Amino acid sequence: MANEEKLNINDIAERAGVSIATVSRYLHGRLEKMSDKTANRIKQIIEETGYVPNASAVQLMTQRSGLIAVVAADVDDYFSTEFFKGASSILEAEQYTGVLFDTNSSVAREASLLDRVSQQNFDGVIIQPISDDDSLLEKHIKKGLPVVLVDRETMGGNYDMVVTDNEQAAKRAAQHYHDAGFTRLIVVTEPIASVSTRTARWRGVQAVYPNATMVEVPRAGIVGEEVLNEMMQQLRGEEPTVIFFFKERLMLEILPHMIRENVLNEQRQVTGFSDTKLARDLNPNVKLIQQTPFLMGATAAELLLRRLDKKTAMQHTEKVVIAATYE
Repeated sequence: MANEEKLNINDIAERAGVSIATVSRYLHGRLEKMSDKTANRIKQIIEETGYVPNASAVQLMTQRSGLIAVVAADVDDYFSTEFFKGASSILEAEQYTGVLFDTNSSVAREASLLDRVSQQNFDGVIIQPISDDDSLLEKHIKKGLPVVLVDRETMGGNYDMVVTDNEQAAKRAAQHYHDAGFTRLIVVTEPIASVSTRTARWRGVQAVYPNATMVEVPRAGIVGEEVLNEMMQQLRGEEPTVIFFFKERLMLEILPHMIRENVLNEQRQVTGFSDTKLARDLNPNVKLIQQTPFLMGATAAELLLRRLDKKTAMQHTEKVVIAATYE
C-alpha cells in the first residue's frame, strides 16, 4: 500500500487516466457524468493505495467546502432542532453537511457567529434571524454567500425565506374563540419588537381582538413569580377569557401552574403556537396552532441548494409560506 501522505488527487487522476476534475466529482459523489467503468476504476485505485483526500486541497480545487452553517435562534426550542433536522436531511442527500450554531436569542452573539462563519469556508447559510433588520445580516455575512431565512422575515426582502402564515394562523385561532363567545384575550409572549413572527401574530390577534392584553415575558425559561402573579391577577373575574401563548415553551412553563391553581374551565381557556404534543398531553381539550419545522428546514435547504447550483437561474428572491394547522 502506498504512503497516503505522499499521495494527492493528481496522483489518483494520473493512475486512473482521468482528469483531476473527474476524481473530484467522484469524491463528492457526483457520478452522473461518468461511466460505471470510470467510477469503479477510481474506487479501485483509492482502495489499493489507501488514499485519503486532503480536505483543504479539495476545497481549494472545487471552491466548495461542502459545509452549510445552520444558525438557530435557540436550540432549547423544539422548533430549532427540528428545522435543523429537516435541513440536514436534504443537505446530506446532496453531499453537504449542516453545522449547527446557536445564537441563544442574542443579537450580539448572532453577529459574532456570523462573522466567524464568514471567515471560514462555508458554502452557504440557513438562519433563523433574531432581528427583522436586513442590514444586520448584510454587515456580518460575507458578500456573495447564499443565505436562506427560516421562520422569521427581514424587512428588505433581500433573502430567500421559508415562513409560517403567522398573521393568518393567529387570526384564525382568535376568531375561533371570538365566535365561541370569549370576549377577552390575553397574549403571553416574549418581547415582540423587531421579531417578525411575534409582530405578525400580534397583528392577527388584534384584527379580531383590538383591545387584547399583552403580557411580555423577558425570555422563555425564566418565567418568575412576578409573571405568574400577573397572570393570576388577569384571570380574576368571570369574563370569558382565552390566554394565547405565542411560544410553546412559555405555555409549557405556565400551563402546569394554571392547572394546579385550577383556573382553567369553560370560561377560561388556553391556545397558542405549539410544535410538540406536550401541551396537548397536559390539557387534552386544548386547540393549538401547529407549524411544521422539519418541512420548513427541508424547504430552506432546497432553496439554498438551488442558489448553489450555478445552472439554476434565480433572478429574484423567493418567499415560501407553509401554512400552520389549527386543531
